[in-house]
Amino acid sequence: MVPSWFGTQVYDRDGVPVGAIADVYCDEATSRPAWLLVDDGARLALVPARRSRRGAVVLAVECALVDDSPSVARPPQVLAGEPLLRLARHYGVRVDRFAACGALRGVQVAVAA
Repeated sequence: MVPSWFGTQVYDRDGVPVGAIADVYCDEATSRPAWLLVDDGARLALVPARRSRRGAVVLAVECALVDDSPSVARPPQVLAGEPLLRLARHYGVRVDRFAACGALRGVQVAVAA
């Protein structure tokens, strides 16, 4: 199911379009999707992968929180350590401080800031 998410439109919890999925980061311990790399056309953002509905990916956060998130100029192959903890604090989600999430596609995209 996850590979079909690539390019899929993502919506915030209120149904506002946020962007399209560029990559999926899976928790290395569980192999479950944990973070989504979302491209809004101007920048890339990592967002927690918490909910989905039939045929649509719906986030548990508002678009404004995604807009204010740390920008991703060069997506990492593995999301771990301080970058992961900083994102978790921003979104108010709990993560294990030793957690690591690997990119499925490893998108190598640079977006001008």
